[in-house]
Order: sequence, then C-alpha cells, then structure tokens
Amino acid sequence: MTQPLLQNVGQMQHWQALLDSAGEGIWGLDLEGNCTFVNRMAVNCFGFASEEMLGNNMHELVHHHYPDGRHFPGSECPIYDVVRKSKALRRLTDTMFRKDGSSFVAEISAQPVVIEGRVAGVVVTFREVTELRQQQENLRRAYELAEQKTAELDAVIESMPHGVYIATSDAKVRSNHVAKMMSGGTFPAELKTLETALAGKWSTETVKTSDRWIRSVAAPIFLNGKILGGVAVNTDVTQVRLQDEALRKSEKLAAVGQLASSIAHEINNPLESITNLLYLIRQSESMEDTQHYAALAQGELARVTEITLQTLRFNRQHSKPTYVDMAELLRTVMALYTGRTLVRNIEIDLKLMATPRVRVLEGEIRQVINNLVRNALDAMSKGGRLTIRLHPQRDGLSGTPGVRLTVADIGEGIKPEMQEHLFEAFQTTKELTGTGLGLWVSKGIVEKHGGRIRARTRRGERHGTVFSVWLPVEGSPNLVAQVN
Repeated sequence: MTQPLLQNVGQMQHWQALLDSAGEGIWGLDLEGNCTFVNRMAVNCFGFASEEMLGNNMHELVHHHYPDGRHFPGSECPIYDVVRKSKALRRLTDTMFRKDGSSFVAEISAQPVVIEGRVAGVVVTFREVTELRQQQENLRRAYELAEQKTAELDAVIESMPHGVYIATSDAKVRSNHVAKMMSGGTFPAELKTLETALAGKWSTETVKTSDRWIRSVAAPIFLNGKILGGVAVNTDVTQVRLQDEALRKSEKLAAVGQLASSIAHEINNPLESITNLLYLIRQSESMEDTQHYAALAQGELARVTEITLQTLRFNRQHSKPTYVDMAELLRTVMALYTGRTLVRNIEIDLKLMATPRVRVLEGEIRQVINNLVRNALDAMSKGGRLTIRLHPQRDGLSGTPGVRLTVADIGEGIKPEMQEHLFEAFQTTKELTGTGLGLWVSKGIVEKHGGRIRARTRRGERHGTVFSVWLPVEGSPNLVAQVN
C-alpha cells in the first residue's frame, strides 16, 4: 500500500510544480465553489497562504465586492455560471481583492472540468491587468486631450483674420476659411514662402496676384529636429499698398512744391541777366559788343534749359531699373539748390569718389537724395556746411559690392524723442512745412533696392545729423517684380 501512495504523492507534486511554473494565477473549484488547488502565482498575487485558500470559498475570499464597494453575492458571480451552465468564461475583466483589502483589475478565464460527461469542477486562470488598464485609460485621456487641443487649434486657425495654410511633407495643404476666400484654398502660385518653409527656412514675401497684393510669412514645422511640414500666414495688403502709394505720391508732390521756390529763384536770375543783355544789345552800336552780349545771353538760356531738364527728371519714373552714375545724379540734384545755398550762406563740401554704376530706379533714388539734401538745408536755416560724400563700399557681412552716400549737416540735431520714430510715417520736426513722409518714403525706396539707410545725430556741442545710404551695385533681385 505504501508504494502506490508514494506514487500518487509524487504525481501530485509533479502537477503542482507544473502549476507553479505557469505565468498566470490558477486555482481550482469544486461544485460548491471551494478551492481544490492553487498555484504559486495566485498565492503571491492574493497575499493568502495556500492553506488559507484550499477548502475555502474563493468568491468570499477574493471576489466579494463590486468595484464601487457594493457586496457581490456569489449567486451573481459569472465564475459560478461555468458550473451552473457548463459554459466556459473567456477574458472577463473584473476587480479582485487581496488579503489586505486592496484591489486590482484582472482578466479572468474559467473552464469546466468534465469527467465522464459530468462537470466535476472549474479551473480558473487570471492575470493582473491593472497597469495595462491604467495605460489604456491614460491613452484614452491623452487621445481625448489631443482631440480637444486639436479642436481648439482648429478654432484658433479658423478665427484668424488671415489666410492660414498648413502643408505636410507629402504636399497636402490645409487652409482656413479666410484662405479659401482669398485664393480658393489653394496656395498662390506667385508665392514661394510655403515651399521655402518645407525646405526648413523662414521667409517673407509680398507679391501681386491677379486681383490683390498678398504678404506671406512662412515657417517650417519641426518635431524632434525633423521637418513635419510648413505653415504660411497670408495677409491681404491691397488696401495698405494703395494707401502707401497714395502717401508716396503725396510726398513726391510736396517735394516738388517745395522745390518750386528754389527753381523759380534759379530761373529768375538768368532771366534777369538775359533781359539786361537784350537791353544792352539794343543800345549797342558795335557788332563785336552785340555778339559778346548775345553769347552771354545764350549761356544764360542754356542754364535755364539745364534747370528745366533737372526739374523734369525729378518726377521721371522708369518702368525698369537702369545702371546710373551716382556721382552725376548727385551733381544734377545739387544744381537745383545753388541759389538756395547762396542765399542761406551754406557752404557745400562735395567729394565724390569714382564708383561703379548702380542698378536703380533713377527717379526714386533722385527723390531719396533730394529728401536728404532738403532736410539738411532746412536744419541749417542760419547757415553752415553741407557735407556730401560718395565712395564704393562692400557690405560688411555678405561682401556684396555697393556704394555709400553720406549727407551731413551741422544743424541742431534731432531731439531724442524723435530719434526712435525717425523713419515712421507722419513724424516730422518741421511742424508747419513738413509732411512727415520724406524719410519714411526714402527708407521704403532704399530697402526696395536692397539697401540700408541709417541716421546718427548729436545735440549740443559739435551738433548735427548724418544720414548714410548704402546701395548694392546690382540692386535687389526682386526690384523688377516689385516695380511690375
């Protein structure tokens, strides 16, 4: 009798070892719901000793309450339905309890044990999924938060008063309703900003489409150092461009009006000389004297013609940029101020070095020079010295060849409160005679040509103001497009 008994014990130990090696918790139930066997994983998970579980009702030990704290009667336990209905239970997710009263979420499966066609018990397997369930809950919340943030971002984009275009690396483009109103939702072909953004660079561009002016600012979208796409914000600046153009025309008309008195003075002097010479010719009895007076009169008429030509050139605008001799351009502008400088006792210090011809819109650069010279003369109402310099100079950063023009006066200087707003529209130190547009227009012209304009001023001892203009020899690449 001892031999068969030892064999049965050895077989039971073998089966228990197999159960203990399983990666899931396992226990067995008889028909009354009492525990018949349990593996190590289940013991460790529930915190009971195996002796505390064997022979006891497992539902009352580990499955006695609902997750909300209500008592869970055994008659409603789905594990017992396996016995009652002889139907397997698969992957039920439910709350179970440890010996210390703490709970965890488990995924439970149960199979009936059938012997000779009759259900003799139940084998229950489970695994703890609390962490997995928490991860799923976190993912669900993160997804809901992402959806909320996406909806908020979409609402912000849709509420923007600008056309917004978002492009992904696969060339798909989203746009808001303003963009659809501006261009039908397709990005304007005239603009290259979105393409530049997809290449990883910021860019700003203003172009004229078929029916409007559009200013576009675009930037790449980065994530972890990789370019996901690009975003462009387009603004309809048609009205602003029209207003700016009207202001520029107004400033040009004002400049011409202010020149009128100087020009009238310049023309009046030779006309008076011609009148006197004609009188002398009538009174003269010598042919030699008559010819001499006629030659002098012809010279005075030539001077009137030159002044007239310079006046006409001032308002001339070319449809495309041309290469201009800046020294010659400066001389022609200064010729219009000869009489004014004499009357005001202003000394002209003009030093023009040989420079390469510069690709510009001649009429606009003539207007810039006129604005700077006129401002300098107005700053020296009691006399002084006007210093003008011209010399070749390369850009300090890019090495681009260009020319530097400097216009300096020895006037009172500019007040500190005006210096920050010097190049803004409607800012003027000449309350009665100034429009406040001259420097604003000049800055726009210089920047359109790809150049820069700067100002330095000093009040008190050694006072005065210096304006410096740098222009690239080849002009701006977009100059022709901007003119068109």
